[in-house]
This record gives sequence, structure tokens and C-alpha cells, in this order.
Amino acid sequence: MKIAIVYQYYQGTGSPGHSLIYELAQFLAGRGHEVTVVSGETGYMQRDTPTLPWYRRLRREERDGPVRVLRTFTYSELHRSYLGRLLSFASFSLSGAAGLVGIDKVDLVLASTPPIFPMFAAALVCRLRRVPLVIEVRDLWPESAVQMGILRNPALIRIMAWMERQIYDQSARIVALTEGIRDDIRARGWPEEKLEVVTCGVDFGRLYPDPQGAARTRRTLGWEERKIVLYFGALGEANNIPVILRAARSLRERSDVLFVLVGDGLRRTAIEQEVADGGLTNVSILQPVAKDLARVYLSAADLCLVTLKDIPLFDGAIPTKLIDYMACARPVLCGIRGEARRILDSAQAGLGFNPDDDRQLAGLIRELLADPRRCDRLGANGLAYVQSHFSAEMMRAKMEGILRAVAGTTRAGNAAADGVR
Repeated sequence: MKIAIVYQYYQGTGSPGHSLIYELAQFLAGRGHEVTVVSGETGYMQRDTPTLPWYRRLRREERDGPVRVLRTFTYSELHRSYLGRLLSFASFSLSGAAGLVGIDKVDLVLASTPPIFPMFAAALVCRLRRVPLVIEVRDLWPESAVQMGILRNPALIRIMAWMERQIYDQSARIVALTEGIRDDIRARGWPEEKLEVVTCGVDFGRLYPDPQGAARTRRTLGWEERKIVLYFGALGEANNIPVILRAARSLRERSDVLFVLVGDGLRRTAIEQEVADGGLTNVSILQPVAKDLARVYLSAADLCLVTLKDIPLFDGAIPTKLIDYMACARPVLCGIRGEARRILDSAQAGLGFNPDDDRQLAGLIRELLADPRRCDRLGANGLAYVQSHFSAEMMRAKMEGILRAVAGTTRAGNAAADGVR
């Protein structure tokens, strides 16, 4: 198959943040498919300032092993403000669509959302070129932005909801990252046969328990005498970092406990200011870490945290960090309801707490840190569970099967049309 993938944040495992699209593209190319990725200029957690003038950044072609990558101009200050993020989305909507128009016709386009604006532009290109579209939905927009209170303008909400409907209607398949996302889309009227679920998976050659790497990390960072409570991931509006900071405040008397936040995002500066203003010397905020190094940080932790804001839509969320923690055999404290909590409970890999209850979180931290054997059991349970249920190889193969089915249906339809003519 000739496949074009449209995703604004294509990046390899040497960059911070998730690399799911990178890994899928490499897998598909390794299976003999011709893969072109149309992407922006930066990863989600990278703050690299472009050095080339804008006119030399309009369209740049790279080779990433067997994958052809087309980088198009993108406003890079997405972490500066919500306006910066909107400008980043808008710029890639225009440049990414132009990049997609400029490549040879493909068998299908796989587009991953959010953001939704570039996906709408990609859908328009697919319609004009009569190319089937497969949309991968990692988050429901605009509803998630509405429930978080980020998006309040009624006109903009209506526009984005209309875009979402147009994209879903046009798509040959809608691939949801979680069952909750699938169920939401189905409940709003899209047919069951159009919907698929392909969850995030773990590459066990990259994420695994690493005691030696953990020991080195603890020595290097001065953690040898500390109990490390780790949050690893985005520092954005959705991630509910305030509940972690409140728990840290209530545990300030525990000089042996250090809360570590590793990541970046729109709220990082505000979080740093809150830590400084509150005198939270038991909180350390580190720069984001490349995926290739994630395991040594995760393995160095005594407990790992996964949190999201308490809104109904996140009942269907499965943060990739939850699966990554479990793959490194770390006990997890989970402040999310719904699907993520059900996974944790089924795996017996940790304990859940109410999303905004910092007192409950602080109590669970005390409880688990006092029982290392229990922590070891929870970690081992989590590792066994993800090995059985969240293999990246299995998920990539499932996605390949979906793409083959769409391409095969399209070829059959074109052949039938040719026969009629």
C-alpha cells in the first residue's frame, strides 16, 4: 500500500513525549508499505526555536529510515499560550494540507487527531483527490476542550463540532484509542461497522524494568536516600497537576519523600511558580526526557502517578503513561475514573483515588511507601497485565489490518466502476 500519515507531532523515540505515530510508520514501512508522513516542525514537548528563515521552512523533506517525512511550516511557540497553540494548529492546517496535495496519490490517508483543524484540512484534500480517509481519534474535540473550560466561545464550538461531524462522516474507518472514545462516537450516531478500537501498546524492547539504569539515575540525581513519587508526562491543563502539588504540601514533613514531575506543557511555568511560591522544596520539576530514556526514570521511582481533571469525558481515557508505568513494573496511584481505573483494578497494579482528593492521595502514598513488598507485588502484576493485553506489535498489526481492508475495499470499488464504464 501507499500510505500517507498526517500528524502534527511526528517524532522519534529520541525525543520527549509519546512516539506512537513514529513507531506505527516505521512498522508499516518495515512491512513493505510505502509510507509518507506529513508533519509539523516540532514535537509536542519540544521547545526548539527554528533557526531557518520562514521561507526555507515551508516544505522540507527528510528520510527517517524507510519512512519519507515531509515537514511543513508550523508556528513553534505552541506552549506560550492558548493563542500560540491555536496559531500552531492553524499554520499546520494550511501548510500540512499543501504538503498533502504535493505528494503523489496514495491508497489512503491516515490522520490522527487532535488537533482537529489540520485533520479537517486533510479531509478536504482527501475529498478533492478521492482518497479514502482513516481517522485515528486520540481525544474527543471539541468536547474535551469544552468540558475543561478552555473553549467557551459558542460560535467556535459550533464550528469545531461541525468539523468533527464532517471528518467522521467522510472517514472510511474511525479508529478510537479507547473503548470509551468508541462508545461516545457510537452513541452520537456513527455506525458500529465504521468504528474500531486500537489502544496504545508497549514496545517491550524499549520499556521494561531496568534496575541497573534505575540505580545510575538515582545516583546521578541524588535520589539514593529518597522515596521518589514520579509523574512523567505532559504538564497541561488536562493533567490535574494541582492535586499532586497539594498532596506534596501535606507531606512536607516527610524529608525522605520527593515528588518529581518530568515533562513540559502549557502550564509548566505556572506550576513552577506555584512550587516556588508555596516553598515546596519536596517537589522537583525536570525537563522532558526522550522515550528511549523513559525506562530508567520510571524504574527509579518508588511510586508513579497518573492524573487527569475530573470531567466526564475522561472516563474514557487511557493515558499512555499508565501503561508505561506498568511496563516498568512500577506501582501506580491513579486519579482517573472510568476506563483507566478499570485497567488498574483488573491488573491489580496499584490503587485509585478520587481525582481531586489530595488528602486521599497523600494517605495512599504513606500507605504504600510503608509496604515495599506490596509495591513489588503491584508492580509485578502490572507488568504481567500489559504483557498480556497491551503489546505494541499486536496493536500495530491490528491497525495494518484495518488499513488493508480500507485500501482493498477502495480498489474493489474502483475496479467495479471501471467495469461499468
